[in-house]
Amino acid sequence: MKKLYKFFIAVVLCSGVISCKKTVNGYLSSQIRYPDSPIQIQSGFVVQTDPVNSDGSSAPVTYELLDIRNAATHKHADSLYRNQDRYIFISQFNANVDTTVALLNTHRKLISAPCFDFNVHTGAFTFYGTTANVPLGTYEFDVKASNQNGSKTFKNIGTFTITKGLPYVLQAGGSAWFTDGTTTSGDTGNPVVDIQQLSTTGTQAILKLVDKHGVAFNPSKGEIIARGDRSNFETYAKFHPLAASDTSLTCNFEVTPFPFQPDPTYGFLIYYRIPSQFVKYDAGITPTSAQIYSANPRFAFQILAEGTYLITVHVPFVTRVP
Repeated sequence: MKKLYKFFIAVVLCSGVISCKKTVNGYLSSQIRYPDSPIQIQSGFVVQTDPVNSDGSSAPVTYELLDIRNAATHKHADSLYRNQDRYIFISQFNANVDTTVALLNTHRKLISAPCFDFNVHTGAFTFYGTTANVPLGTYEFDVKASNQNGSKTFKNIGTFTITKGLPYVLQAGGSAWFTDGTTTSGDTGNPVVDIQQLSTTGTQAILKLVDKHGVAFNPSKGEIIARGDRSNFETYAKFHPLAASDTSLTCNFEVTPFPFQPDPTYGFLIYYRIPSQFVKYDAGITPTSAQIYSANPRFAFQILAEGTYLITVHVPFVTRVP
């Protein structure tokens, strides 16, 4: 009986050995995915996408971007791969210290590269402001994932859509009249501020203050002046002096967002005074009809993407007196 028992155990063990398969070297899932797909990209903005969900694949996993195609035509997206000039920061930039272009340039480098980077370790994309110069629309892409187990190709693993959004934000402002030589004042409501992106290239902000008829006040002739120690357009022009013309003030802001950071006291507010000799208020807005009341608009905005912008501030209830 003992011999028969030992023979039975031996048969079972041998059967187990024969049925065993070679151990798999790691695990590579067939369900790797992009959790944020369809990914939304606002044109002209820097956007960092979420990393790939590896579905428990054995680390380390590396990813290779195989192709990006127009989702409508399924053709290779040449425009996304086209090299464009853009700056990259190579060291930390301090807006309070690096206030000249020379100092700024010690922290950045101009390169020519596509409008995106692909991280081979996470599978994430970084899109840059140069997406402003590629067609809007939806794109599909393929990725290959590899680890010690081997490689798998994931065709049409995700999509992203480049959309057009507002490249700026407006904040609340206000305006007031002041009687010359006094602190007596009265509220005249919020000025209407229009921002128009003239192009997606450059870093120019053109500021115009206009009367209720759209006639521009002349900064070069003293029709627009600073208000004491209040913040103004020049407060936020860190790298270049303002250029004054007969109709506008222009700032090369170099980096976005602009203003880059708020004033400690006034935030993003810009204050200006239009002296009384250059304005005539509508009847009933000021205590008398005498031309002794200055116009004092204040407004705030922040530009979020590179480009050339025209900012027009409509000062309420006033007509320019040349």
